Amino acid sequence: MLGCDRMQDVQLDRNQLTFESLIQAPIDRVWAAITTSEGTRETLFGCSIESTFEPGARIEFRGQGADGDNTLHVYGFVRHYEPNVEFAYEQHAAPAYDPDHETTYCDMTFKLIPEGEATRLVFTCNWTAGNRGYEHAKASYPESDYMDAIKRFAEAR
Repeated sequence: MLGCDRMQDVQLDRNQLTFESLIQAPIDRVWAAITTSEGTRETLFGCSIESTFEPGARIEFRGQGADGDNTLHVYGFVRHYEPNVEFAYEQHAAPAYDPDHETTYCDMTFKLIPEGEATRLVFTCNWTAGNRGYEHAKASYPESDYMDAIKRFAEAR
């Protein structure tokens, strides 16, 4: 495992998992891994993030797929955005992946905490009941390829 030095289960009965990692990079590099297209292409299977990041604004992750280079894979709505501190959004699988996409979603929250020249990233996912994404994440928990990818991207510079 590359990126997750300490992780904890939080309220699994509520379909919630929390991942935590100390990343040897400044906050702005960790933030870039999560909120820029350069970062998300490296950490989320080649998908670019698109949003104004204003609370309530739509957020989309698009990349290569069945509909070409601009396939919608995931969408959602920004809940909170405080640069270099916290980013939270409601995430839905695209309609092509989940016929119940409007009612099944995951609340994603990233909190960044400075620790000297490093950054502690706390990533919490809280899935609605019946969301298949939870079972997928739980199967490999406490491992997280996504957290490892964020760590690699941030520490590479």
